[in-house]
Amino acid sequence: MSTNIIQVAGFSNSGKTTLVEKLVHAATKNAFRVGTIKHHGHGGELISLDEGKDSWKHRQAGAIVSAAVSRGMLQLNVARENSWEPEELLALYEYFPIDVVIIEGFKASPFPKVVIIKDPTEIGLLTKLDNIFCVISWFPLTSEMKNAKIPHFQLEDDGNYLDFLLQKLKGQDND
Repeated sequence: MSTNIIQVAGFSNSGKTTLVEKLVHAATKNAFRVGTIKHHGHGGELISLDEGKDSWKHRQAGAIVSAAVSRGMLQLNVARENSWEPEELLALYEYFPIDVVIIEGFKASPFPKVVIIKDPTEIGLLTKLDNIFCVISWFPLTSEMKNAKIPHFQLEDDGNYLDFLLQKLKGQDND
């Protein structure tokens, strides 16, 4: 896949979604066509946007895939027993004209990661994840992080880390 991928990882309520929103906004302002994938890691089923509508009725009747289309918008629902892996979703995304996919969650996946650390007690996450190229924290740099080879930014320094991430997207090649 020639699409650039950035994965945003961190614990619950660390600011992943806010970072994804900022990065999507910055990337689209820089003429990137962006797709996102969000892992709903809180358990339970997703809320159906079409409950009571015809496509929902199709699934209730037994369809495992249903789509609703209107004026250039597609809503696709696919039911299956197993969880979706990011690689499977990326294969679907190959059909769309996008330059960048930003994945929120799926900590164990192998893609280039930005890790958000809300509290110093979460620093251990950095030793558990692979392919980290950037760390964003809610607190000042520790001496360990200052000496690390991984670029580190504080959360409020969004101008600098967004510039860094955009440069990563401009130069990244995931073939």
